[in-house]
Order: sequence, then structure tokens, then C-alpha cells
Amino acid sequence: MIVSGGVLRSISRFKLLLLSSALCVACVMPASADELSDRMGALLTSHERIKAAQSDLEAARAGVEVARGGYYPTASITGNQGNERISTHDTDTVTSYAQREVDLNLTQTLYDFGAIDATVGSAGLRVQQAESALEQTEQAILLAGLSAELNLASAKRVLDFQVQSEESIKRQTELEDARVKRGSGFSTDVLQAKTQLAGAQAARVRAEGALEQAVNRYRAVFGDAPADLSAVGKMNIALTDIPEDVDGVVSAALEKNAQVIGAQLQAEIANTEIDRSFASGYRPVLTASADQKYKRDVGGTQGVKNETLVKVELTYSFNFGFTAANTLKVAQSGHVAANSRLKDARDQIEEQARNAWQNLQTARANADFLENQANIASEFLTLARKERTLGQRSLIDVLAGETSLISAQSAADRARTDVDVAVLTLLNVMGQLDLSVLQ
Repeated sequence: MIVSGGVLRSISRFKLLLLSSALCVACVMPASADELSDRMGALLTSHERIKAAQSDLEAARAGVEVARGGYYPTASITGNQGNERISTHDTDTVTSYAQREVDLNLTQTLYDFGAIDATVGSAGLRVQQAESALEQTEQAILLAGLSAELNLASAKRVLDFQVQSEESIKRQTELEDARVKRGSGFSTDVLQAKTQLAGAQAARVRAEGALEQAVNRYRAVFGDAPADLSAVGKMNIALTDIPEDVDGVVSAALEKNAQVIGAQLQAEIANTEIDRSFASGYRPVLTASADQKYKRDVGGTQGVKNETLVKVELTYSFNFGFTAANTLKVAQSGHVAANSRLKDARDQIEEQARNAWQNLQTARANADFLENQANIASEFLTLARKERTLGQRSLIDVLAGETSLISAQSAADRARTDVDVAVLTLLNVMGQLDLSVLQ
């Protein structure tokens, strides 16, 4: 078979284009760690979910100060003025004065059998719970941001692969069509080439759709689309914190996962509520108080009178609807429920940890196989082009080899991205995902 110089030049140009493309992909400099850290740091301060978690933490801290108020004395002042009329029937006397009175009171709780202590302890645990929720939210947002970066960069590279493939097949189809018109080619080759071109165009359209979805995801996380897609590049993910086996992953997750920590704190809060309910419902309260009263024309007595009273008082209240018993029962049931939720949370996190570990192993193995497939496809295409120049291969074989190579490179790129996302997901389940993951 005689091969025209135009076809050879086209194949050589495609080979050079494919080689330069491969070199560009291989030499893509990872996004600057400082630049990426700054972008992620800004995300961790501006995202609405993080702002909400920070507000919850501030509210919890204010709740501690509210609870501590029980340790301090309470002062009150009451003033009144009005017309007081008193009739005494035995003596038929009537007094009517414009009375005025001011009462000052200062009360301090001396001992309440731990009710205030339990309230303060519960408030402190809620602060820790809010801190854990903030950490969990930060890790979730960081995972979403890094995943959006990785997937967007991969989608852009895959689209570049498909565009290059479509352009190359289109050029070679035009050259083969020209050969047929000159009487030196085969119309069946042209039809087969057009079939390959249609498939490449369909793949390019799918890649464009995938890129648009990746941009939409990026916009949803960061608030807007990247101004320059080329600035979103690959990143180096630190692997130093990943244990060597699944048992180490599960152990780390059960110890540091924010969801488990939050459930543990909720169980402790429920336990302090039992103490508070028991002290409030079944124990008296010992208080000290001082009263100072200023009276003018009060009680039918004309003139000014001052009263001072300092006392220690023991108070115990009992509701015949058995409120104390029912309140304690509510607290005990809440504690049982919190412990059950803690157990369920630990079971769920263990499952997530094991699945995340398995997903990482699967992603790594899949990436290795797909990279090997891409290497084999590249070797086949090289040999097919040589055989084409010798007349031992048809143009269709070369085009099919190019299509297979592009598909393999795209699949390998997505697989490598899946490995990075699997690493981030595993660190998130382990409760160890932070900006230090960026090398």
C-alpha cells in the first residue's frame, strides 16, 4: 500500500502534538501550596456554614457566662407610690396617705447540692460540643473545596484530551477524503474515519458537560467560578497521617472523628442534666439575703420608717404533680438515648472508616491498571503508525489506536484524581483533615 506524503505529515504532526500534550500533562506544575492554602484559608473563613458554626460557638460560650451567674448574688430594687386608705371599724378611724416605698434586696445562694455546678458543667460541655461541630464543619468544607479543585482540574485535562483527539481525527479524515477524490484512497476508510470522528465529537461533548458540572460544583463551594481554569492545577497531598492498615484507620476515626466526639459530649451533657434535675427537684436551697426598706406614710402610719433585715433561709419546694420525679425521669431517659446515639455514631464512623480505606485501596489499584492501560495504548499507537508507514496497517487502525489512547489517558487521569479524593475522604473520616495536607 502506498502512503501519501500528506498522510505521513499529518500523522507526524499528530504524534508531535500528542507527545507535547503528554509532556504538558506530565509537567503541569502543582498549584502553589501557598496559593492553594490561601484560597482554602479564605474559604474556611467566608463559607456560610462555617460562619453559622462560629456563631453557635459564640452562643455556647455566652451560655457559660449565663450559667456562672448562679454563683453571684442577685440584687433587686422595687419602688412604688400610690394612695393608701385604711378604715378601722372598731375605732371608726380612717387614714388616707399618699404612700411611697422603696425596697432593696440582695440574695446569695450558699448551697444548692450541686445544681449550679451541674448547670455550669453542662454549659462548658456545650462549648466543647460547639467547638467539635465547628471542626467537623471546617473539615467538611475543606474536603468539598479540595475535591472541587481536583475534579475541576481533571475535567479540564480530559476535555483537552478529547479536543486534541477530535482535531487530529478531523484532519486525517479530510486528508483521506482528499486522497479518495484523487483516486488514491478508499471510500470505506473515509466512512470509517467519519465514524471515529463522530465518536470523538460525542466524547468531546460529554467532556464539556462534565467540565461544566465541575465548574458548577466549584461555584457552589467557593461562591463563584474560577476566573482562569488554567490556574486550577494538580496538588500534592501529604500521606504521612494515613495508617498502614484498616485497624489503625478505625482506631484513629473512633478517637478523633468530630461526629463521635460530639456524640460523646452529648452523652456527658445528658449525665450532668441528671445531676441538675436531682439536685433541683429533691434537695433544698440555702440562701442568704439582706433587705433594706424605705417607707413613707405606709400602713396608716404617717412619717418615714426604715427596715433592715438580714437572714439565712432554707427553702424546699415540692409539687404534688410529682414534677421532680418526672423531670428526673426525663433526664435519665435522655441519658439512655444519648448513649444509644453514641453507640450508633461509633458504628457508623467505623463503617465509614472501613469503606474509606477500601475505597482508597480500590482507587489506587484502579489507577495503576488504567495507567498501565494508557501506557500499552501509547505503545500500540506508536507501533501502528510505524506499520502504517510500511503499508501493514490501515488508517482505521491508527485512528482506533488514537481513540483508545485518548480514552485510556482520560480514564487514568480521572483515576488519579479519584485516588487524591479518596485520601482526603479518609483523612476527613479520621478527623485529621486540615490545611497541612497540602505539601
